[in-house]
Amino acid sequence: MSKAIITTKRLSAGYNGNYVLEDISIEIFEHEITVILGVSGCGKTTLLKNLIGLMKPIRGYIEILGREMTNIEEDEYNKLMKNIGVLFQGGALLNSIPLSHNVAIPLEQHTDIPPHLIDRIVRLKLSLVGLGHAYDYLPSQLSGGMRKRAALARAIALDPAILFADEPTAGLDPVTASSLDNLLLSLREQLGMTLVIVTHELSSIRRVADKIIYLDKGRVLFSGKLQSAMDSDIPELQNFFTAQNIT
Repeated sequence: MSKAIITTKRLSAGYNGNYVLEDISIEIFEHEITVILGVSGCGKTTLLKNLIGLMKPIRGYIEILGREMTNIEEDEYNKLMKNIGVLFQGGALLNSIPLSHNVAIPLEQHTDIPPHLIDRIVRLKLSLVGLGHAYDYLPSQLSGGMRKRAALARAIALDPAILFADEPTAGLDPVTASSLDNLLLSLREQLGMTLVIVTHELSSIRRVADKIIYLDKGRVLFSGKLQSAMDSDIPELQNFFTAQNIT
């Protein structure tokens, strides 16, 4: 039976004293793909930022990989982040250096692995995402889909237990988006990762989601299996799925 790898209890968060999230209590289970979704402005990205420590909650409790996050010391946080990969929406690649150097950054900053072994790991990660040929390419030489794959290679450089992905298929054409979704599924199987994906792209959600967490006006409206959400008589869920023509 899967165990909860991420837990929040009565989490409230926001900006400048204004609440964006209120009383968020969720569990995310090991080796599953959980998708956080909802309409624009519902708090998806704010929740993600709190989970990965980019924001401090106003109140509440967050536990990741057995560690309580809200009062974690900096040294413990840095150790924890070695087990967490983040795929940012825009990729966040450094444009002035080749892909090999971009992917090597987490290995150089967070390990004592010698350079020749780092090079082997970088080549392996690029190969895993289908970019073994692009070792010396600059980000500007890549298509949008290739940049997302390159950013993914960097996010998995340290073999994280959890991968967070913020709108991974945003801006991609349907064929490229489908290819990236299939890559995420493949990496989950190969590396045994837990994935947490923030998106509103229902074609992607239907391909990858084991569970969904649906946010509405800063609160959890639904948490459970995708099919249960699609079959639900909750009006907000019906409107969300119907508006995007999912059958």
